[in-house]
Amino acid sequence: MKYKLLATDLDGTLLNEQKEIDVENIQAIQAYRERGGRVVICSGRSPLATRWIANTIGLKGEPIIAYNGAIMLDEYGEISEQAVFQHDHLLNFWELCEGESLYAHFYEGDTLLVPREAKWNENWIANNIPTLAKTGGKSGELEQFRGQCQVKLVDDFYHYFRSNQPKITKIAVFDEGDRLADFSKVMGEKVEGLEISSSLNFLNLEISPSGVSKASSLIKLSEKHQIPISQIAAIGDNYNDTLMLRVAGLGIAMGNAPEEVKKLADVVTGRNDEAGVAQAIRRYLLE
Repeated sequence: MKYKLLATDLDGTLLNEQKEIDVENIQAIQAYRERGGRVVICSGRSPLATRWIANTIGLKGEPIIAYNGAIMLDEYGEISEQAVFQHDHLLNFWELCEGESLYAHFYEGDTLLVPREAKWNENWIANNIPTLAKTGGKSGELEQFRGQCQVKLVDDFYHYFRSNQPKITKIAVFDEGDRLADFSKVMGEKVEGLEISSSLNFLNLEISPSGVSKASSLIKLSEKHQIPISQIAAIGDNYNDTLMLRVAGLGIAMGNAPEEVKKLADVVTGRNDEAGVAQAIRRYLLE
């Protein structure tokens, strides 16, 4: 088998537009695993969300990369590695957001810290842990996972950061207009310690601690499990996947990916509403 491990993104990739996983994708994943391949979820979603999805489609016992590489889970679902922001960098970042009147929220474990109620945090727990009803999600287990998530309103982030010294692993920034591409450049110039990407064509910004990405964590996973990076395939659909697609032995872009992302990949598969993951596995991984 040329490629011994497949790293797959979730939103826009393994998940279709209804936030379900097509049975064709699940069958292809299991066929690949029966041949000896390993499948690792590599997502910007939270640890609980990635574990819930992995369990539902039969990937329990595989490592997971969550929060765009800031958290790595081992085969038992426990945190094996975690990267967090320095607190002075958080304060500088929040000061810049306030000056630009931009909304940002922060991820502390599986808790979402929000400055106010807004559409970007509305129903976050349900959106973070999707039902996966058509995929085979069990309602009892669903409620157990959702019960471990929390949305916390923080009136004063300065005080919260200083008093609690939180372990923040990811930041997301949203805006009604089209300011985020320019804001990302300003942020890169004025605030240290940030790795900036986007999972929504720059309708949002996803920010990780400096040096942290899906690619960096995939390299760590490669070394830990002694699988050469040349024998790892990766599949994704957006800008936060580009480094992972470039570093992997085979980078596969989804058919629904932006053209810039497709150009950085080795090959392009079908869309997420066409079971593009299954198409890629059958064509490139099942020899």
